[in-house]
Amino acid sequence: MTETVRCYNFTFEVDGKYAAAFAEALYEHCDALSHFERPGDPTAPWKVEGFSGDHLDKTAVETAVSLMASAVGVDVPVVEFGTYEPKDWVSDNLRSFKPISVGRFYVHGSHWEDGVPVAKTGLQVDAGLAFGSGEHQTTKGCLAAIDWIAKHSHRHNALDMGCGSGILGMACAKTWRCPVMMADIDPASVRVARENARINKITDLVTAIHSNGFSDVRIRNAGYYDIVCANILARPLRHMARDLRGTLAEGGYVVLSGLLSHQEQFVLSAYRDVGLSLVKRFPVEEWTTLVVG
Repeated sequence: MTETVRCYNFTFEVDGKYAAAFAEALYEHCDALSHFERPGDPTAPWKVEGFSGDHLDKTAVETAVSLMASAVGVDVPVVEFGTYEPKDWVSDNLRSFKPISVGRFYVHGSHWEDGVPVAKTGLQVDAGLAFGSGEHQTTKGCLAAIDWIAKHSHRHNALDMGCGSGILGMACAKTWRCPVMMADIDPASVRVARENARINKITDLVTAIHSNGFSDVRIRNAGYYDIVCANILARPLRHMARDLRGTLAEGGYVVLSGLLSHQEQFVLSAYRDVGLSLVKRFPVEEWTTLVVG
């Protein structure tokens, strides 16, 4: 019998100039967040939506919303809670997923039949229920960062933390032909990452495991990493700074993404505290990818 996968979410609307502040206050209460304006109506309230694989603490969410409303001086938004069965959004929209070219990388789905341009590294990615088809600004920023690093140095051991579909780990594996450890808190993402590694013919280089951050001993047992990619969210990036630093090889680079541009200093301060400094930034629209080392 097929197991029904259920996710939990909450939504509310708020004046657009406060949407980012409300989202920031809610990161610790869910797995993912989005805030966006209604297309074609810049004067309308923005929608803030949070998602979680586990039951949401409604009281905690409502309290965080209430406190932020009080802090910015607006009426408390009405929060609606719900559940839904996530769609395989990549499969549903496969026909509209056009190849994406970022630096040396050419990301495409299995439906693409026109081949990979000469001098490009092809990455076939059908994300399914895992995050990461290459379309999101944060993934583009990370691929641009990996491409930049590759122009300046060789890497020997890579870690893709919060791997999703495995696109960043695969980019490292194909660029440097080095061993890559992939880890994600979501078992479905691990399965997708393994399958994508098989499709891209790099299973000999990739190990994909289920892990809550750096908790699995296999991450540390694989040695020190001279490139770590972490495309997650601002708060988790801050929380893992010390653990990440403990696995980084001397001269290593860390690619940090999943943060809005206004969250850059919020994340950077945690990495400066563990002895790392900003090397380069890659802004893509309202998102920023950071390279630290």
